[in-house]
Amino acid sequence: MRRVARLARGTASLAMASALAACALIPGERPQPGPLPDAWIDAPAGAADPASLTDWWRGFNDPVLDELIADALINGGSVQLAALRVREARAQTRASVASVLPRIDGFGRGRYNQALDGPDLRTADGLGTEAEQMSGDYGPQIAWEVPLFGRIEATALGTRASRRLAQSDYRGAQVALAADTAQTYVGLRAAQQSRAALRDAVANADQLANILAISAEAGFASPSDAADARRQAETNRAQLPNVEIEVLRAERALAVLRGRAPGADAPDVSAALQAVSTVPTLAITAAPPAPADLVRLRPDVAQAEANALIAAAQVGLARGDLLPQLNLTGQISIVDNLIGMPVANRTGGLSLTPFITIPLFAWGQRQALADASDARFEQALVRYRDTVNSAVGEAANALTALDQGARRLTAARAAEAAAEIAARGQRAAQEAGIRSLADRLRSDQLLIDARLTRIEAEAAQANAAIAVYRAFGGGPSNATPPRDARRVAGPPAAP
Repeated sequence: MRRVARLARGTASLAMASALAACALIPGERPQPGPLPDAWIDAPAGAADPASLTDWWRGFNDPVLDELIADALINGGSVQLAALRVREARAQTRASVASVLPRIDGFGRGRYNQALDGPDLRTADGLGTEAEQMSGDYGPQIAWEVPLFGRIEATALGTRASRRLAQSDYRGAQVALAADTAQTYVGLRAAQQSRAALRDAVANADQLANILAISAEAGFASPSDAADARRQAETNRAQLPNVEIEVLRAERALAVLRGRAPGADAPDVSAALQAVSTVPTLAITAAPPAPADLVRLRPDVAQAEANALIAAAQVGLARGDLLPQLNLTGQISIVDNLIGMPVANRTGGLSLTPFITIPLFAWGQRQALADASDARFEQALVRYRDTVNSAVGEAANALTALDQGARRLTAARAAEAAAEIAARGQRAAQEAGIRSLADRLRSDQLLIDARLTRIEAEAAQANAAIAVYRAFGGGPSNATPPRDARRVAGPPAAP
């Protein structure tokens, strides 16, 4: 037993020495962003509010949209898959930790002898004979590859990074799903508004076309005016199918985003979506977080950082393969007779076998693999910096689109107001006989065009605001799924 104790102390000392060597095996460099601007150029005036990134869609003040996003974040397929990947990463973490621990198994062996020809078998004490004997031994056995030279540190680093990667993926799925649902909902309301405007235009043009056709037959209007009125009515009518397609496409896309088949929504949900409503607006009056904050807020940046840490852990493991490996095997066995003369006293034994493997002829291959791991780590660092730079560029573009979209919307609303005044004037002039019906028709069509332009500008401005929150990683606060991912990935409620 004293020898076993000395061997254990020697193994512990070697393990401590390998822990000190871990710093040399795992790269000390960590992913760092390059130089970042101090502030945004097109950011709205006002103080930044970090809490504004959480549940940002409630700024639309639209209960239907709130319900749709809440449903999507529970039943959406992308979020469910991401939650299950987090669950998988947790299990892989437990498996990785267990891989560096000793493995203990139970064993049992038996040996049977029978005298078929010749003298009988002697008993264990040598004083007698018997025709058959069976003995057995059993007990626990252990096998352990001692994690020397930083292998346990590299394994821990890799498992932590893998778990963080899965959690960042889950966070990214939440951010994308909330933004996609909001943008699709805005598209639905814009298409419904455009459809209503075109229907009004078709009805107005049909009415004028009929009046001019009757007037032309009576000789009070020119046939060209009647034909022009009919042309305008049919032009407006030709635009309706595209808008109808967009309305149906948006309704079906909202169902898919919420983990449902199109047409399987509950009646109250379908009624709420089909009811025509205005295009929702979302004003951003406060400056978003500074560019440096994207490193903390963006899920894709967190994913790139986690991938770099995983690559660093793989470098440590590959470098560790260049060094000797220590394995310990041992067992405790108890021997007893099962058939024949029983043993007076059961015997037991302990065996412990350490052995060391040193790479010799495979050293060149292992060195090449370590060099490849170094190259992959360097690539991961470059990808991290590129991800940060792309995130800053995306956020800056979103803020620019928001700023320019606000100006466009202001101009579109002013143009619609002017077109409304002009149309009223043309109607009054036509009724007084000062202007022709053709002039009135053109002014009404200009009003419809101005209305459609305003609807498009409202949708573009809402989508620009959504893009800003997407670019800054805005999403729900529950960035970590529950331990039992099946609670998240449960089947959608029946319609």
